[in-house]
Amino acid sequence: MLLLEQDSEIEPLSQPRPDPLGLTPLPEDNRQQFLRFTLSQNDEFLFPLNQILEVMQLPLEDIFPVPDMTSCILGVCSWQGETLWLVDLNHLVGYSPLCQQSQLIAPPIVIVAQSEGRLLGLVVEQVGEVDLFDEATIQMEPGLCAKALEPFVTGYCPQQKGTVLNISAIVKSPTWQSR
Repeated sequence: MLLLEQDSEIEPLSQPRPDPLGLTPLPEDNRQQFLRFTLSQNDEFLFPLNQILEVMQLPLEDIFPVPDMTSCILGVCSWQGETLWLVDLNHLVGYSPLCQQSQLIAPPIVIVAQSEGRLLGLVVEQVGEVDLFDEATIQMEPGLCAKALEPFVTGYCPQQKGTVLNISAIVKSPTWQSR
């Protein structure tokens, strides 16, 4: 093989070559999915979707009341062969109970959530869309929400205009530690 002087500028193969198309690798995607839902008729909240097993409408006749329980516990139902405790999330976080806000004509909406192996049915007014955003955009500031809500709040996401609730804190609430 004949080498010419101009060929001496050939780059050795051990060095990485620039991408001939000028493409750069995509940045890592740190976004997560969050389920949007409504409490107190107009406040928007979000739950991390990775802790939600199912969202369902539950006929009222499938809810079995449990005597001598705190008023935010609506009762229990059977879900996939297990007993699922149903909690009025409005009432738990300090808003008016759902039964006082409207005439529950439509079956209640239950978000079946799981944290640390424990299941809980969180009854809400309305479920919206699934949002996708980076968890790093969630901000926590003092005075962000009502005192009764604070133990359950992860933070606020200004771009999504919603408060992110912490399912683990809800599941670990002292309200049902005695059950």
